[in-house]
Amino acid sequence: MLQRIQTVYILLFCVVMFLAAFSPFASVVYQNDSIYFLYPTGWVSQSSLKGFNTYPFFISYLVSISFAILMLVNYKKRSKQLRYGKICYFFVLLSLVIMFLELSNGLENLGIDNNNVVQYLYSMYLLVASLPIIFLANRAIKKDDSLVKSLDRLR
Repeated sequence: MLQRIQTVYILLFCVVMFLAAFSPFASVVYQNDSIYFLYPTGWVSQSSLKGFNTYPFFISYLVSISFAILMLVNYKKRSKQLRYGKICYFFVLLSLVIMFLELSNGLENLGIDNNNVVQYLYSMYLLVASLPIIFLANRAIKKDDSLVKSLDRLR
């Protein structure tokens, strides 16, 4: 299990998603004095948050991490690993879409147009970086599966 490259990719995916779950996605500077941060747990600010809904977006992060752990546990069942990898890929994409939608809704609630007031922080880049990592893990699992099938044909 640990000697396979997809295990390294899956562990790297878990670490990247775990770090992204606890760091801010973007920051918004409004009227040069108040700074709003969009975390996976919702909006955070030093001033009052009027008109903001704080939903726990980190649930999709935790679901993708849990499916990645299931990928590690089911190392003998490559078809399940591939299925779980696709589910991880879906939840990461869903997290990205939800975070961008929440960011645009937050800017709309503040009454700002998007004129260089939004700074994307490293959590957004971690989310984007997790997509190729899980893609490489799925690719390695497919390669491993085709190798095992070719050996079965030789027997």
